[in-house]
Amino acid sequence: MDNFDSFGFENDFDDAGDEQFYFNNIGSHRDSTLFLVDCSPSMFVKPETEERTLFEKCMKAVQNMYQHKIYGSDKDLLGIVFFGTKENNTGEDFPHIYSLQSLDQPSAERIKEIERFSSNFDFKYFRSEYGNSNEFSLDKVFWWCSNMFSSVTQKLDTRRIVLFTRKDQPHSENKTLEKLAKNKAKDLYDIGIVLEVVPVVLMGEEFDYSKFYADALMLSEEDIKMLPDPSENFEELEKTVRSKDHKRRPYTHLKLNLSDDLAISCSVFNLVRECPKPSKIKLDKKTNVETKTVTRRYNPDTGEILFASDTKLALDIFDRRVTFEEDEIKSIKRFGNPGLKVLGFKDLKAIKPYMYIKPGHFLYPDEKSVQGSTTLFRALLEKCLEKEKFILCEIITRVNTPPRLVALCAQKEEIENKIQTMPPGFQVLYLPFADDIRQIDRVVKAKTNPEAVDLFTKCITKLRFKYNPENFKNPALQKLWFEIEAIALAREETEKVEDLTLPDNDRVEKRAGLFLDQISREFNLPDKLASKSKRKNDDTHGILVKKTKNNENIDVAAEAKAGRLEKLTIPILKEFMKENKINAKGTRKDDLIKEIKSYLNL
Repeated sequence: MDNFDSFGFENDFDDAGDEQFYFNNIGSHRDSTLFLVDCSPSMFVKPETEERTLFEKCMKAVQNMYQHKIYGSDKDLLGIVFFGTKENNTGEDFPHIYSLQSLDQPSAERIKEIERFSSNFDFKYFRSEYGNSNEFSLDKVFWWCSNMFSSVTQKLDTRRIVLFTRKDQPHSENKTLEKLAKNKAKDLYDIGIVLEVVPVVLMGEEFDYSKFYADALMLSEEDIKMLPDPSENFEELEKTVRSKDHKRRPYTHLKLNLSDDLAISCSVFNLVRECPKPSKIKLDKKTNVETKTVTRRYNPDTGEILFASDTKLALDIFDRRVTFEEDEIKSIKRFGNPGLKVLGFKDLKAIKPYMYIKPGHFLYPDEKSVQGSTTLFRALLEKCLEKEKFILCEIITRVNTPPRLVALCAQKEEIENKIQTMPPGFQVLYLPFADDIRQIDRVVKAKTNPEAVDLFTKCITKLRFKYNPENFKNPALQKLWFEIEAIALAREETEKVEDLTLPDNDRVEKRAGLFLDQISREFNLPDKLASKSKRKNDDTHGILVKKTKNNENIDVAAEAKAGRLEKLTIPILKEFMKENKINAKGTRKDDLIKEIKSYLNL
């Protein structure tokens, strides 16, 4: 559990719940990332099983990151710099460096420019316009990147350089340039610029960090051992880049008060939440400019505009109006300062599944606010795991939020394939109040058939699988973003959406087909099960299509004489009125039936 400062959290969306967190000058929440791409000749080779060069794969990963930023955080700044080129647009002091895109917000035009290098790459054009060379100085490259960050006038929360390269020792023959590059990398660290390296190698090749980047990135031997094999992760280059781009951004910082004179500082994160659709933006139909909503209050008697100071909150109590000042309202809502107060410890068995009432949060130590918080936090975490206890706390997330009872459940760190899958810390679980849980006295005992129970149990056991929410993307959101992307990039076709929420009928039949047949024979349900197994997906978007019956030729006049007009649908009635040129005086079904009966003299 020593890896308390190595993992990141991704929170691209603000919390949309009722209880917003109290922010405490966490930052501007505007990140900046500069993609540094090696253009030396070794980057333009093709893997045996690939049609694209290493350089094209890197640019495709950069393009996907641009599109990902537009979806999640379009206020972030992104830029691209080539190094190892013969041409340069950065001046004589910075040779072999070409600044392709300055730090700016992602847009459709910038993505189209990247597509020239990721999808429709022409090496002859690239060699004539940019060229490639091994005569570059990484010291100058880092210096130019630092100047690009300095030229940004907006306040940035994080500054990051993501370096794509195949060389694990860029200046193996020049120790002077190597020393200058290492010193400049340390200077970047001192001024708050994070340098991340994404090795791009062929299958079977090694990338030895100890030759150069261990010193440049200040990595220990243990840190190098924790890094994944770059050749194995090359096929998942996009995921590797995203993991480098994870934001270490908490929603807020709260103090965990262990006693009246002892407290540690913790950062609060939201690890998992629902991904909503983007909110609609209202535009003026004439100018296509975004409109703003302005709310004003008027005096109903005089029509005079009222300001905030002219209105007060009031309650009518026993025919008497009681008014409240603004300070009084604030004091009524205030229950205490934001923070966590320890009330005691209880067994984990006391937490039941039915106590879940809302999504929780995650606690992690914050060493910057209170020194020594990490040490005490670790000791508390280890003891809770050892004793199988949870911490009962009172939490106030912001100034005007009422207190709630929460359980801090210890979570152990988990690592798979040298990648941290579960960070160490405390899960914050909201506990219900007494009136949040209903007591149901009525118990209905259903008659069970032991043979049927055993049959269904075997069927369910065969259909079980390990569930992970990251394996199932929302098809509606995917389709929405693909449509917006196609419009923005002027594409004629959209990417196909694969609906992973639909059952895999072939696999179901293979694993549990025998038991399903037995259930069908046992309960006489062959038609129902067969109809479910024969459902097909929509060929265009992979979305399940609900089949509807076609409207057959119905004699409306005969149905009217038989007194069955009420059973017909509104579209059928309207079609009959349109064919006979009957003017409808209303849109309700009763109005349409009345007009048809009048026309037929019924």
